[in-house]
Amino acid sequence: MIKNDGELSLRIDARIKLLTEFREYAHRWYQGQYEPEGEAELRKRINKTLIPARMAVVQAGAIKLMTIGPPPAVGGVVPQNIDPFQNFFTDFYGISLIETVIDAVDQAIGVYEQALVGSDLVNLESKDALDIETAIERALRPSFRKHPPSKEVEVQDAIEDILNAVGVDFIRDKEVALVGPRASRPDFTIEAMSLAIEVKLAKEGHGASDIQEEMNADITAYKTKWKRLIFVIYDLGVVTDPHRMIRENQRLFGISVLVIKH
Repeated sequence: MIKNDGELSLRIDARIKLLTEFREYAHRWYQGQYEPEGEAELRKRINKTLIPARMAVVQAGAIKLMTIGPPPAVGGVVPQNIDPFQNFFTDFYGISLIETVIDAVDQAIGVYEQALVGSDLVNLESKDALDIETAIERALRPSFRKHPPSKEVEVQDAIEDILNAVGVDFIRDKEVALVGPRASRPDFTIEAMSLAIEVKLAKEGHGASDIQEEMNADITAYKTKWKRLIFVIYDLGVVTDPHRMIRENQRLFGISVLVIKH
């Protein structure tokens, strides 16, 4: 329970406020209620809060992926594993996903409200589980103010410092996932969260396609032992479409990818 953890309570309060605000914007867009600010400004507000709201929904375990079939008389492709947040403004065969987004937001708010009162009915792992990705995103690039890293181990060392600062218990480069004759070893594991963290350095001669190929092999192995995977890619300017990389890996494999630009 977390009702006596003041810092975490403030963080959860902020998530509830964010989700409540986003829900209002989403509902108004769905109903075509663009005034008083106008359609363009309302869309801008939705876009500014959409990704943080999605992250809060994911962390609450309320994300939903959808499969939408065409009408029988029409036929055609059946889109699968559609993320309604990433397709907020898209209709599939005339079907809007906004109601599904609103349902997920309502469920996430319920999870956070229960967590605030210390309910045993929900299980938010800890403040570390909620904030570890944010901590890496905030602190990793400043670790290389003087010069960019030349080796992957330098990025690993910086992440080790971040994890120590967050106060999470982790193991570095020791835990192994065995798949047939191959032993795969993630850079960091956090057993309390069933989490593996793998670090990649993207640079000339080791670009996005190379890294994705490595990630595909890692995902297959790591998912046999850990429920949650985070790949941290420190990019020295060779990943041309980081948003697509993040989106596609989340959609296809359900993993988190952080692309940190130097």
